[in-house]
Amino acid sequence: MNKLTRHIVLIFLLLAIMFIAVWTKAFIGSKINFKEGEEYFNDQQYIKAITFFDRSMHWYAPFNPYIDKSAESLWEISEQAEQINDERLHLFAIETIKNSFYSSRSFYTPGTEWIKRCDDKIQNIIKNKNEEIFKVKDEIESQDKTDKQVIVYNDPDILWTIVLEIGLFGWIGAVLGFIFYYLRPYLKTRKYIHNYWFWILVAAVSYSIWIIGLIKA
Repeated sequence: MNKLTRHIVLIFLLLAIMFIAVWTKAFIGSKINFKEGEEYFNDQQYIKAITFFDRSMHWYAPFNPYIDKSAESLWEISEQAEQINDERLHLFAIETIKNSFYSSRSFYTPGTEWIKRCDDKIQNIIKNKNEEIFKVKDEIESQDKTDKQVIVYNDPDILWTIVLEIGLFGWIGAVLGFIFYYLRPYLKTRKYIHNYWFWILVAAVSYSIWIIGLIKA
């Protein structure tokens, strides 16, 4: 073995040792955080569990088994949250999986299948949310239509409409009579129409009839 060959072999050995050291460091860090997240998961402290599963996935290294284990645990949290209608936790766990893989990409993106699953799930959430919004909107519009129909078919009572109109015109007539007969006494025809109490009485009665007609109509 010549000198050049020995140098090449030595370089490859050093690179292999460095790779093993880095991989081992990532493996140990990922394992420690996964175990921590698992404890919080079993204790139903899901926010803390998501935090440590996320840290475990950030220790990405090829063939590191705790990456998929952390993703599976996060997915399980999301499904449990979905069952209890905790939309915030459900979406948080799914986005954590997706973001963790994206943060580990270099010349390639790891976990493409997981990312696709997360995207499909997020789209489904958005679709259901939009359907819920449209459903509420339809219910509101339907209620508006019902209210409008009630207004349209709730016709006023004809008899009380006539009564309120009589009261309105009587009140207007009393005001005009007071102006033209009491305030202008030189137009003497009948004495009682020059008495202001007469016009006050007519105005009060007409006004009462008008208000009663408005209420009953």
